[in-house]
Amino acid sequence: MKEKKILDIRLFEEIEGSKSLPHYAGKSYQIENEVHSIGTRFARKLREQGFITREFDHVYIVLTPLLEEQVIMESERRPEKWMRYFYVGVSASSFNCKTNLEKEEYILQLISTVLKKISINEAQMRLVSDIYYLLLTSGSEIEITHLSKGTSKYKVTITYQIRPLHKQSTAIIEYHDLMNNVRRKSVFLELHMYEDIYFLASSITLKDGLVCIKPRTSQTANYHIKSYETPIFIPINDIPIIGPSF
Repeated sequence: MKEKKILDIRLFEEIEGSKSLPHYAGKSYQIENEVHSIGTRFARKLREQGFITREFDHVYIVLTPLLEEQVIMESERRPEKWMRYFYVGVSASSFNCKTNLEKEEYILQLISTVLKKISINEAQMRLVSDIYYLLLTSGSEIEITHLSKGTSKYKVTITYQIRPLHKQSTAIIEYHDLMNNVRRKSVFLELHMYEDIYFLASSITLKDGLVCIKPRTSQTANYHIKSYETPIFIPINDIPIIGPSF
């Protein structure tokens, strides 16, 4: 069995009496569209840290009124081998009485509970707890590392945010000048979709005071990068200094 790192977490709901596959949460359980980004951030930050979900990488969490509150049950229905459905008992009436903030915190806790249940060992459970508390404090502004390059003289890191503060997703560059103990950081691009960063930033080179970020070269990459100017050149001196490098 090939172990996979988690790729995505999505939130669905079950309609009582329906025999069809569950659909995205938002009808019986009144949530804003932005709540769906919580699962995406959780999954991507866990993936960055190496969280394993065995032979599947998509975790689909289904809110259902047909189970007792907080009871978790894995579905035998598996349309694809790379996905798993986990049904969680949630009272729609109780959930809908919560404020938007309370709903977000509830969903975050619920996702954490499911992930701990499917964790393969205690280390992975601790990782879930760490990311849970990070999301609880950083919220939508959490940064996810995509790419980095370092030498004895410098380190460049590309991170991204998924719809921070309900705005466009962003790509961020952080440059550490290790020789002079200086750290620079700024947003360098607004992303149409957060997934674009995977195709826009494939490699990093430095020359003549410029950071060059080159894209992937494939048909899929061409689709994602067609509305951007590539490669991306960023003058190091244009990146604001944010403090010393530790």
